[in-house]
Amino acid sequence: MRVPDSMTYNNAIRYMNESKAKMDKLAERATTFKNFSNSSDDPSLVSSALVLRSSILVSKGYISTGTNAQAWMENNETSFNLMNDLIGQANTIMLKGVSDTVGAEDRANDYAVQIAQILNQAVSVGNSSYNDTYLFAGNMVKTKPFELVTALDGTLSVDYSGDSGSMKRDLAPGVVVSINTDGVAAFNPFFDALILAKHGLETNNATEMNTALANISSSLSTMNVARTNNAAILRQIKTSNEHLTTTQNELKGLLSIKEDANMAEAISMFNLQQTTYQTVLDVCARSISALNLFDALR
Repeated sequence: MRVPDSMTYNNAIRYMNESKAKMDKLAERATTFKNFSNSSDDPSLVSSALVLRSSILVSKGYISTGTNAQAWMENNETSFNLMNDLIGQANTIMLKGVSDTVGAEDRANDYAVQIAQILNQAVSVGNSSYNDTYLFAGNMVKTKPFELVTALDGTLSVDYSGDSGSMKRDLAPGVVVSINTDGVAAFNPFFDALILAKHGLETNNATEMNTALANISSSLSTMNVARTNNAAILRQIKTSNEHLTTTQNELKGLLSIKEDANMAEAISMFNLQQTTYQTVLDVCARSISALNLFDALR
């Protein structure tokens, strides 16, 4: 049976269009460096890429939270280190102050003044902040927590204006840590010991001076409890951040495999399809040229 010329013509047009569409698709892949541009290109591949993107977005949020939490905890450690130095200085001063070789005048006019300076510095450390938020104020991060107050009778005290709230941070699904330290528990023993030391030196009261010296030493142990807890949580945060960063990089690698085209392969396939398209054009041109124009149009 003779194949109608019109069918030959229509088939030639269809073959050329199909070959051209394949070539255009491969050209787009080679120029955009992507395996797909629409969800209809490869639904299965697109679905996998969307899942990976969602996982990357979630891990990015946890990494951001962990990074901020780590910075907060590192600032806590800096404050503990400064307070540790002040405790050491106060201890040295009081060891000299209680010595029998020091007179009442030197205690009041020299050592008591030095202790007063350390007290002011210690309160300042207790009011340390990070990103305009106070580290040791509980949840009241915009309120300066400690204030050195002098009563009408000259009595000193350190008032606390924060609260005992715990600041929780999610490091990963189901992993929650508290990043703040109870400033009252950590620092008040040292503040109280300094106030007692100052008063004992000013009044030449041996009992108060010796008690203050013992309390200064014990305040270091009290603060170190909070410092140790801070260090443990800081290590946990660092480990979590490192794990999340590694996981995110792996997810990005998998996403790249799904989305990004293999350029050598894409160019090779485009060149091959271009050759195929040119061949189709040549074959179709010869086929159509052999047809009677009027038969093809019937």
